[in-house]
Amino acid sequence: MFNLSIDLRIHEVNRSYFIFPFKFIYITMQQPAERSTMEIQELITFVSVTMHESFSKAAESLGYSQAAVTVQIRNLETELGIRLFDRLGRKIRLTAAGQIFYDHAVNVLNELNAARESVSPERELHGFLRIGTIDSLCSALFAELLHSYYLRYPDVSVSITTDSPASLLELLANGELDLVYLMDERLNDRHFTTVLEEEEPVVFMTTCSNPLADGEAHTIDDVCRYPIFLTERDASYRKVLEKNITSHIHTLHPVMESNNTDLLISLVLLNGGVTFLPEFFLTKRQIGGILKKINVPDCSVSVHRQVIHHKDKYVTAEMKAFFNLLRETGSDIHA
Repeated sequence: MFNLSIDLRIHEVNRSYFIFPFKFIYITMQQPAERSTMEIQELITFVSVTMHESFSKAAESLGYSQAAVTVQIRNLETELGIRLFDRLGRKIRLTAAGQIFYDHAVNVLNELNAARESVSPERELHGFLRIGTIDSLCSALFAELLHSYYLRYPDVSVSITTDSPASLLELLANGELDLVYLMDERLNDRHFTTVLEEEEPVVFMTTCSNPLADGEAHTIDDVCRYPIFLTERDASYRKVLEKNITSHIHTLHPVMESNNTDLLISLVLLNGGVTFLPEFFLTKRQIGGILKKINVPDCSVSVHRQVIHHKDKYVTAEMKAFFNLLRETGSDIHA
């Protein structure tokens, strides 16, 4: 007969991927001949090593020495009687058995968080929210969005990181961000969960006094006769644009490149040139009646506005509140 005993010792501890008040939870299956002990902290460490694909990076994120992380993983492997990682020089990869155990470990940790929240008394949110986004979204949408979030949850600490989509996804994969709000081609990656997806047209725009703003159909050759101010090549819709115009055997030669969309708009206003930005800039920013869309039928480009989190990231109350706010503002949040 097995006897199940659980010893809960509650502490407040913040981790990169999971936020637990359970620092040590010992679940023991007692038998007359042997005793098996597994610590939840070892599961947290195992998940962190898997996410970072590195013992040293996991140690740094958890605030441990690398030796301590190595001991915890060795304890797990000894108890389970399996090898969790293949160690190939400086690289580590989950074994087949390790991948199976990883899926269960993530479920256990997320269920513990869900159990804690299900019995916690109602409280005002006071945690943190780490958001990554691109410059154009930050400039056009985030001031109003974050103001609304602050009015509802003034005790939540919000941090914003702006970077390219590729860099933001890397930060998300490493547990350094809770969610990413970006515009790019539709993301199909089994490591991430998309909670918002909305198609966004990206258009050429210029000043109202520019002849290209007359509403008539124009070609890319027409556009290229004017000074062009574009985002840098690593920007998502710049890459989509270049794919599109390549099929038309055209090449853009921008006068200036910058990922600062405010600067691009200012340069267009000063020089009467052209830029290429999401169409919502014409409605979300205070530039209606100042800039106008250029009608270029042979260059139809769109990207997808997406909010993404890691599939194994526990969705905190602070994240849920942000998703609810997006839903109320009309964004297409998945059920």
